Amino acid sequence: MKYKNLYIGTLSGTSADSIDAALIEIKETIKVIDSASLKLPNKIKKQILNLANEKKNLKKYPSKDLLNLDKEFALLNSRLISRLISKNESLREAIKAIGSHGQTIQHFPFAKDPYTLQIGNPKIISESTKIKTIANFREANIKCGGIGAPLTPAFHKTFFYSKKENRVIINIGGITNITRLIPNLPIIGWDSGPGNCLIDQCVQYFSNSEKQFDKNGELGQRGSNILLEKAISHVLSKKYFRESLPKSQSIINFNFLDLYKKFDPSKNISKEDWISAVTEITARSIVNDLNKFCNLKNLEIYFCGGGSKNNYLITRIKSQINQNWKVMNTMKLGLNPMLVEACTFAWLGKMRLENKKIDLKNSTGAKPSKLGEIY
Repeated sequence: MKYKNLYIGTLSGTSADSIDAALIEIKETIKVIDSASLKLPNKIKKQILNLANEKKNLKKYPSKDLLNLDKEFALLNSRLISRLISKNESLREAIKAIGSHGQTIQHFPFAKDPYTLQIGNPKIISESTKIKTIANFREANIKCGGIGAPLTPAFHKTFFYSKKENRVIINIGGITNITRLIPNLPIIGWDSGPGNCLIDQCVQYFSNSEKQFDKNGELGQRGSNILLEKAISHVLSKKYFRESLPKSQSIINFNFLDLYKKFDPSKNISKEDWISAVTEITARSIVNDLNKFCNLKNLEIYFCGGGSKNNYLITRIKSQINQNWKVMNTMKLGLNPMLVEACTFAWLGKMRLENKKIDLKNSTGAKPSKLGEIY
């Protein structure tokens, strides 16, 4: 088959586990031609998470560590993209552009001077791969009066919307974002709260970083959160969960160690109980928002992102929602749940290259605008 207009999308989510890249053809539907993933070295992941917990404005006052990581992360992206292209060498000439999200370090859309900061220098990626690279999507949204996230609702609307079905797309990364695709209602997207971030931090703490996440939710499933109900309620009582839309979150606001210290660790509560409890926080925050903003008799729920693999988390969500609601993942809509975000940024790159405005007013508050800069 002859391809003419191909795009590559790359993304590393707030969990900072890996960089994902997808080579896609974009028509009325998305066709994934190939994909690749690069697990982030533990040293790089640690540097990312340390900087992500920095209080000072690193965009305004970049540290030497940040500048070095910006370059190093761009080279990792370039290496992954080159690997993907080398597997598909005959298609190189058909690749029009790379849409690179980068790695979010800070995201403060409600600060006095709102800003968002992603690393992965797009100039380096463009020079290394010799392909046009579009980046700084979130920054462009903030400059147009938005809160910078989530950006995925525009993609979800274009490729997952149905005139007949009530649909919700739930992406569980470090933070969870939800898109509501319901006919005759505004299409909206927002961050519901934590996704994997508290679970990952909890697992890493108890394993002394030997484990990075709760694979398939196996540890959480072994525990019981009954003795930690106060800890769960403490997190879910925070102001953010009562705010109106649009709203956007950052992992800096969810710190497992602070929670652990507050709720006496001397009570001999097991690590599995703690993992179960932080999983419950994510589950309830998602369920609460579904009930608040998507309370309909019939609803199709499609999961994507790394958290969609956490069977215990999905089971906890299913047990608390309307039993008429159908729960699936985006594979049912023709797109691998682990590649939805990479495809999103490939598509956003295409839109920017074609000078098309993206309407995210109901999700971020920004006026319809061109997103990203071309390098």
